[in-house]
Amino acid sequence: MRFSRYILFVVLLAFTYLLIFPALTMASSPAIRIDGELRNFSLGAQIVNNRTMVPIRFVVEDEALQGEVFWDASLRKVAMNCRGKYIEMFIGSNEAWVDGEKRFLDSPPYIFESRTFIPLRFLSENLGAMVNWDAQKSEVLINFKYQPRVFAYYYRSFAEYQENIDLFSDVAFRWFETNGRGEIFYEYQDRFAEALDLARNKGVKTHASVVLMGKDALHQLLSNSENRARLIANLLDVVKKDRYDGVNIDFELLDPGDAGNMTLFLQELKTSLGTDKKLSVAVFARTGKEKWPVGYEYKKIGQIADSVVVMAYDYSYSTTAPGPVAPLWWVREVCSYMRSVIPQDKILLGLPTYGYDWGAGKNAVTITAPKLEALEARYGLQKDFDYPSMSPCYSYYDEEGKYHEIWLENEASLKEKLNLVQENRLGGVSFWRIGNGFADLYRLLEGWRGK
Repeated sequence: MRFSRYILFVVLLAFTYLLIFPALTMASSPAIRIDGELRNFSLGAQIVNNRTMVPIRFVVEDEALQGEVFWDASLRKVAMNCRGKYIEMFIGSNEAWVDGEKRFLDSPPYIFESRTFIPLRFLSENLGAMVNWDAQKSEVLINFKYQPRVFAYYYRSFAEYQENIDLFSDVAFRWFETNGRGEIFYEYQDRFAEALDLARNKGVKTHASVVLMGKDALHQLLSNSENRARLIANLLDVVKKDRYDGVNIDFELLDPGDAGNMTLFLQELKTSLGTDKKLSVAVFARTGKEKWPVGYEYKKIGQIADSVVVMAYDYSYSTTAPGPVAPLWWVREVCSYMRSVIPQDKILLGLPTYGYDWGAGKNAVTITAPKLEALEARYGLQKDFDYPSMSPCYSYYDEEGKYHEIWLENEASLKEKLNLVQENRLGGVSFWRIGNGFADLYRLLEGWRGK
């Protein structure tokens, strides 16, 4: 009888353990790298509820954290004073407090073998780090040395490119076009070898950027396995021949019915490129509130691509009523939604270096900073700033007495968007394009990276 009770006690104990640790994996502990350096500590990390949990001693012992830890047995509370933040967590609770503000945990702290375990991602992100997961190596990558990338599109202006090359981490050379058959050809070649050599000499990553717009041609390309394979083979030849670091895909105006075909193509392309060559993809911005369908499967693209350029502009464009091209409130919503479906370190927020001039009774025409200066010299401009959208606007009357309204970014509006990138710890920014003569952006980029 006593033996039966003992067996029952053991079974109940095991069942209780499984309730407390339902998702504790039996695989080896994940490795942890902080700013590229591998960390080792006595009791390894564990995976619970798909979250990496680390013993609290990690906070005290690691040189990058060097925190203080306080334990309140009556409240079953562990508190940490670390890197200027005061964080409180409670055993078994999904509630936490960071500098007095309530936050919520995906996986609550627990005690295992007399050690308190806490969620590593929550801790690291609230201390200002970027966190990523390398599935192939089973490593958590924590980066406190945040250095956003500047991914610039090159288009014909070698002098401007040469003058500002030190501001870029990556350059996508928009030399290439394709068609429905997957053939590839040069749209133009502007000092081809010289431009590539300059980037490599400066340590700037080079990307072969290929464009195709229009739903019919894209359907012909993406829905046909032979056409997809032809384009991939052609891109691999280009990458190998001219030693690019990666490929940039700019496919726009897809039919929503081809979203799955687009994803399939990107997966096939990434598999062919391998891990040594990077794949970046340009996509339309989205807030998640839109009712219209789109040809991008954002979450899947975020899983496949190494970087995703989010074109956060053309909120107002040539055929709409006059208005801001990239209102800050909208860009903020775009950042929030994109972070929910794409890893934040992969997101490159697209910035416009152009705007539109809306004339009475006409579709708008594209305007750049040099064109704006010419209009100022010719007509004089009424200058204003729309604070709700944090966007500058201008107006004038032409020779025929027709009223014009211009919306174009400037240093003040762009600075707010760069702040969003840093606040959201995004991978960096992209912009279309080198050649628009937008000195305001270049002034901001000086000293911005690495802050």
